[in-house]
Order: sequence, then C-alpha cells, then structure tokens
Amino acid sequence: MAHTFTFTVTVELEREQGKFATRDEMAEAIIEWLENADEGSIYGIGADGDSTYNTTMWEVEQA
Repeated sequence: MAHTFTFTVTVELEREQGKFATRDEMAEAIIEWLENADEGSIYGIGADGDSTYNTTMWEVEQA
C-alpha cells in the first residue's frame, strides 16, 4: 500500500554578495536543490526501528 504525502516548503533568500540574480534563476536553483534531496528510501522507522519505505514518486512544483 502506497502512502502519499504533500509538504509545502517555504524558502526565503537573502543576498550576501555579488550582483543580483533574477527571481527565475533563484527558483530554478531551489527546484534543483529540492529535486536532488530525494534519498530514494526512508529507513530506521517503525515500532522496532527496522521498517524501510522506498520512494516511488518524487515531484517538485513551483507555486
């Protein structure tokens, strides 16, 4: 049985140095960062700490 979760992620950026980047450039960088966060599986959970769940779908959308 598959379980589906939806999370809302809020990211606030503050420029530290360099020239200004466009909002689109920032959004693309954040999307890439989130897409690369997929670990492929979640493990070490459950009552005995030995349950493993594999990621079967991973999607990042810009609101």
